[in-house]
Amino acid sequence: MKIWGLLFLLITNQVFAKLESTEISGNVEAQARQSWNNPQADDLFQDWDQAEFYLLYGNINGKLDFGESKLETNLFARYTHSELYQNSIYVAPQIFTFPRKLVARNLFKLEHRKQYDDHTEEAILNNFSYHWNYKEHRFAIGRIYINYGLGEFFNPINPFNQPTGLTSISQVAQGNDGGLFSFFATENHTMDFYILGDKNQSNHENKISKTLWIHGEYQVSEKLQLDYVLGEDQRRYKAGGQATYRFEEAMAFIQTLYQSDFINDDPSSNLWDAMIGVDQQMTGKWHIRLETGYQKQNKYAVITNFGERFLPSEYFIALANVYEIHPLVKLSGTIVNDVKSGFMYGIARSTFSLGSNSEAEIFFNTPIAKGDAVDNPTQKLVTSDVGLALRSFF
Repeated sequence: MKIWGLLFLLITNQVFAKLESTEISGNVEAQARQSWNNPQADDLFQDWDQAEFYLLYGNINGKLDFGESKLETNLFARYTHSELYQNSIYVAPQIFTFPRKLVARNLFKLEHRKQYDDHTEEAILNNFSYHWNYKEHRFAIGRIYINYGLGEFFNPINPFNQPTGLTSISQVAQGNDGGLFSFFATENHTMDFYILGDKNQSNHENKISKTLWIHGEYQVSEKLQLDYVLGEDQRRYKAGGQATYRFEEAMAFIQTLYQSDFINDDPSSNLWDAMIGVDQQMTGKWHIRLETGYQKQNKYAVITNFGERFLPSEYFIALANVYEIHPLVKLSGTIVNDVKSGFMYGIARSTFSLGSNSEAEIFFNTPIAKGDAVDNPTQKLVTSDVGLALRSFF
C-alpha cells in the first residue's frame, strides 16, 4: 500500500512540476419572479393561479495549464424555491430552470440533487476534463463541453448543448461523458470524433446508450464555411450539416438534421429539423438576429416534456433585437411565433451595468397570442412572468 502511495505522489509531483498557470473564475446570480399561469393549463392538471419563484445559481471554473495539456473543471450549483414544488405534476419550475438537465450524456452521476416540499438544491460537476494537444491532433477525455453550431434559439446539429437564447438563465453549459479526438486533415479541414456514453435513458441501470459522432468543419473560403455531423446518438442514426456565409457586418447560416427511427424495436418515427438564421449589426448600437425553422413533432414524446427546445412549436420564427441606449443600459426584445398554430411568445429585458463585474436585469416574458390549443396543447403550459435578476462575475 505504501508503494502505491509513493507512486501516486511521484506521478503527481511530475505532473504539477510542469504546471505553467492556474485560473479560477465564475459567476453567481439571484433571481426573483412573479408568475401567472395560463388559464387553459387547467386542462393539463396545472390548476395553480399565480406563484412566486426564487432562484440562486452559480459556477466555479478552474483551469490548470501544463503547456501542451490542461485540466478543466466546472461546478454548477443551483437553489430554487417555490410553492409549486409541493405538487409534483406542476411543470412550470422545469421551464423556469431550463435546461434542467446539466449533463446531456451522463455516465457517472457526478451530481447531487434533492427536492424538498417547496425547494430544490443541486450541485453538479458538469465539466471535469483533461485536454492534450499533440502536433496536429487534439485529445480530450472526461466530462467535456461540446460547443459548435450558430443557433441561439434552435441549434439542431448539436444535440449535446441545449440553446438558452429564450430562457432567463445564462452562463450555463451541459457536460458530456466520454472522449474527443480532433484531427486536422488540412489547413482548412478539421474533424472531431466523439465517443460518449449515457445511462439517462435507462435510469442509470447497467445498460449504456452509446454515441459515436463526427463533426467536421471545412473552410471553403474566407467567407464560406461548411459543417457536417454524422453518427449514432440516443438510439438513432443522425446526419446533418450547417453552411455559414459571413459578410462585413453580418452572417447568414442554414442547418438541417435528419434522425432515423429508434435502432431497437421501441415505437418511434423519423424526425427532421431545419433552420435558417441571419445575424447583423445594424448600427453601432443596434444588433438583430433572425432565426426560423422547423422541428418535426415527435408524436411519442411525453406532452409535458420540453426536451431540447424551450418552447413547444413545430414551425417557428424568432426575431431578437438588442439596443444600447447608454453605455451602461441595454434593451432587448424577442418575439417568437409558431407560424402553424399562431402561438406567439414575447420577451423584454432591460440590463443595467453596475460596474465592471456585475449587472442587474429586469425581464418580462409572456404569451402574446395563444394560438390553436388543439394543434399543440403543450403551449398551454407557457406562463407569464416578471422578474429581477442580479448577477456578478469573478
